[in-house]
Amino acid sequence: MEILRFNIHTPIECRERITACIGYFDGLHLGHQQLVKRVLEIAEKTHTIPALITFDPDPWVVLNNIPHITPMNHRQDIGAKLGIQKWIILDFQKDMAQLSYEQFHELVLKPLHIETLVCGYDFHYANRGEGSVKTLQAQHFFKVEVVEEIASANEKISSTRIEQSIKRGEMEETADIMGRFYEMRGIVKSGNRVGRKYGFPTANLKTQGEYIMPKQGVYIGSVFVLDTWWMAIINVGHNPSFNYQQNTSIEAYLLDFDKMIYDKTVTFRFHRFLREEQKFAGMQELKEQLLKDCDRARNYFRQRKEG
Repeated sequence: MEILRFNIHTPIECRERITACIGYFDGLHLGHQQLVKRVLEIAEKTHTIPALITFDPDPWVVLNNIPHITPMNHRQDIGAKLGIQKWIILDFQKDMAQLSYEQFHELVLKPLHIETLVCGYDFHYANRGEGSVKTLQAQHFFKVEVVEEIASANEKISSTRIEQSIKRGEMEETADIMGRFYEMRGIVKSGNRVGRKYGFPTANLKTQGEYIMPKQGVYIGSVFVLDTWWMAIINVGHNPSFNYQQNTSIEAYLLDFDKMIYDKTVTFRFHRFLREEQKFAGMQELKEQLLKDCDRARNYFRQRKEG
């Protein structure tokens, strides 16, 4: 996938005609995926390049001072798997934010050689959000197709709804809305190795990019490392029993795994909230609970496989 950055002072011009969706796409959830699906359908019929146009920084994230559901580089990988061939990032600084919608059409969208632009029914852009579906449809540089509201459980699918679901630890609901389980990427950092001492070595995650932090507690999860997904128990919290961390830590115990993976790139996937984090009276009590957690994780994945 080709990645292009667009700045109104040093503009780019796409040489090939494109069909593109436009939006902020944090999480690339099921609603966003409907836009991508429509782009791919139109691009195939019109022999154009399927593309995605997005903004960096994301105005919603900046204005509300929240981290991303899915940072940009993670989104790009998901977009490539969905079939996007050009990922166009608009450098959303003050000068671009203050453009009128007419200027946005002329200076930003026109040079991209868009044949058809796909957007959500509630998409807004340009200065003070004055640009809308109606203003897009009124211009004459390219065709516009609008995708109507996508709902799940009779509620609108939105990044805000996903954010709230993650913070509540409702990972199965999150997966229903996103179309995949919530993931966090990063590298395995060296810890105090307390878990290894007692037979439960953990991989401590140093995230690459800022992610929304799930509710503190213990999760059934999986970890992708060394080209394989491994069943795991993931803890989000402070390790109050034997290795207290002042800052929230994210660490996983991989089942049936005994390799050293410090500094390796990993993906943590959250499947189901298991229990609250708790302080144990002794190591034996903690080990007994971890064995129960592992049994519940094995049963969970066995049932998924059978299903």
